Amino acid sequence: MTTPRPRAVVIGSLSLFVVLFVVLTFELSASASTSSGKAKATTVKARPAPTETQTDAAPEAEEAAPEYVEPETEYIEPEPEYEEPEYVEPEVEEVPPVVTSSS
Repeated sequence: MTTPRPRAVVIGSLSLFVVLFVVLTFELSASASTSSGKAKATTVKARPAPTETQTDAAPEAEEAAPEYVEPETEYIEPEPEYEEPEYVEPEVEEVPPVVTSSS
């Protein structure tokens, strides 16, 4: 068995990366479009179906306003509310030097 050439390994690795990147991009775009489609489908399903017992006296009242769908936001960690205590250098008493006399 022969060892693979370094250039072939680099080209193979890069091509694998490109293929996986493209596949992941398509998967994410497909899941994003289906999730927005599901949100629209739920608003349609949430409306009550018209029944035969309803009267046609007020057709304007039956028109429902489009429901507001709140956009998803990323979680942002709140900053702590406490403040760090300031560093205060401890006070040190200076002791006078001891003088000894030699006689």
